[in-house]
Formats: sequence, C-alpha cells, structure tokens
Amino acid sequence: MDMLVAEMKQGYLATLKMFDSVLKTCTEEIWWKDFPGAPFWREAYHTIFWMHNYLGRKEKEFKFHPFGPDIDPRLWVPPNNTCTQGEVRSFSARTREYIDEVFDGMTLEELAGPDDYNESRFRCVFHRLMYGLRHVQHHIGKLAGYLDAEGLDVDHWAG
Repeated sequence: MDMLVAEMKQGYLATLKMFDSVLKTCTEEIWWKDFPGAPFWREAYHTIFWMHNYLGRKEKEFKFHPFGPDIDPRLWVPPNNTCTQGEVRSFSARTREYIDEVFDGMTLEELAGPDDYNESRFRCVFHRLMYGLRHVQHHIGKLAGYLDAEGLDVDHWAG
C-alpha cells in the first residue's frame, strides 16, 4: 500500500475511533435531546452516513440509505425516522469494515485520479476523501461540544 493511501486510511480509522468515543460517552437521555440545529441522534447519524458515503469507491453507487433504514441524513429537512444509539454503533462497525475495503485496494494513481463518484463535484478522489474527513470531524466536534455542555468529559482525540 502506498504511504499516502496508508495515511489516509489511518486518518479515517482515527476519525472513526473519535466518533465511537463520543457515542460511548453519550447517555440515553442525551441521545434523544434536542441541541441547536438537530437532536444528538440525528447529528450522529448524519456524521456516520456521510463518512460512509464519502468513502464511496468509483464503482459503488451513492446510496441514500447505505445502512438499510429509511433515515434522511440531511439536517435541514424535518426528520422522517429515528435510530437508536445501538444502530449507529452498528453503522459505525460497518463503516470500519468499509474503510478497510476501500483503502486496502486503493492505489496512489486512483487516489490522485479523477473522481466520478455520485456525479462528483470533487477535483479528484483525494479531494473527496479529504472533504469527507473535514466534514466528519466538524460534526464529531459538535457532538463532543454537546456532551461537554451536558457536563460529560469526552476524551475523544485519536491521532
């Protein structure tokens, strides 16, 4: 595996570990609590949904429901469904497997190559993957901030 591909994989694994740490700290009460913009559960689902989808390989279609349940991941529309913390943990485990699948077969040429995933707006595969990491880390920060506001200490950093 090329060094840059390996580092991208490690970045995704560390980010997923941070997400899982936030989930582990979240209580059942906080899971359903409304915070500015969205309930905790919805922010968490949005986070894992986009992490999974931004990993999409060229030959894999974008899936609006990659985990099965019909849950709209967009935070600006009214929710059409909910999910439990256990379900999101399961989605996280599936995403962990997908990280291996995506990066273990990736080459440096593919990483630097054009991106046509989901009628892509990205300059190359690397651009999409970096965008996905920044997006997910933003939401992990929001989730950690929600927990902090509730008095829960989250040691979620993973490098």
